[in-house]
Amino acid sequence: MISRKARFFEKALGSIKLKSIVYKMMLKPKRRNKFTLPPKSLYKKYDVDSFDIDGSKCVTVKPSDSPPWHIVFFHGGGYCMQATIAHWHLVDAVIARTGAAVTFVNYPLAPQSTCTDTINMVSQAYTHLFKTTEQEIILMGDSAGGGLALALAQYIKAEKIAPSPSKIVLLSPWLDVSMDGDISDSLANSDKLLEKRTLVEAGRMYAGDLNKKDYRCSPLYGDIADIGQIALFAGGGEILSVQASAFKRKAAQENVSLLYREYPDMQHDWLLFPLPEAKQALGEVCAFISNGTELTTDS
Repeated sequence: MISRKARFFEKALGSIKLKSIVYKMMLKPKRRNKFTLPPKSLYKKYDVDSFDIDGSKCVTVKPSDSPPWHIVFFHGGGYCMQATIAHWHLVDAVIARTGAAVTFVNYPLAPQSTCTDTINMVSQAYTHLFKTTEQEIILMGDSAGGGLALALAQYIKAEKIAPSPSKIVLLSPWLDVSMDGDISDSLANSDKLLEKRTLVEAGRMYAGDLNKKDYRCSPLYGDIADIGQIALFAGGGEILSVQASAFKRKAAQENVSLLYREYPDMQHDWLLFPLPEAKQALGEVCAFISNGTELTTDS
């Protein structure tokens, strides 16, 4: 059953007509670069370093002890918006629970850049990290960042540019920028953040000259065998749950192990918000990072 706090949060989102705000923010984004770097609180708690790939900044945050895992994190925002403070809070929580190092990748955004540019940049960042660390590398992302994490894992395998990551963590992922899946009226109404028209336009800008069902921008259609252990967390109240369910079916059909969690009635990217369900899901995310497929899987 959904918590009272989550129900209140859902009503609050609906009352401010957030879909219209997200539409404007995603399709007419302001480039402020405010959260390219972590907040000051993280500098006090962790070691922070950075490196650039083709002018895009990658920031590594790690505890002083040698961590066993290195997470490469891609933020959401429809491939058009920059990171928010909530993304850094998520990174902070993951580090605190797992002891992992996290490299936060500020990848190039649409419409100035397209999928081809972005995949090229993040693959270079991955190669750089693989050459400079002996840690187990995990790809992780929310929303569009989740789609990018999965697409990168597929690209690494297809191009044979480096060994595959050990794990891939997808949080409310956007897996198909073509938005071809059927979305019921009830689901469209329950999602208080996203609407199809916004994602169709953002997906068109991000795909650029690529077919919108090219796996590099729509990894739902890509090869998912032997790319790393995969965990997917979806909210039952978000329109992207349609794509999450399609991915679950694909994994079952192709006999690919998948840790799948769908939280009833949760809004898009609920893990970024201070909700009881987010705390519970974060615990499962961190357990997957630590233990992988030792967790119970759904099929």
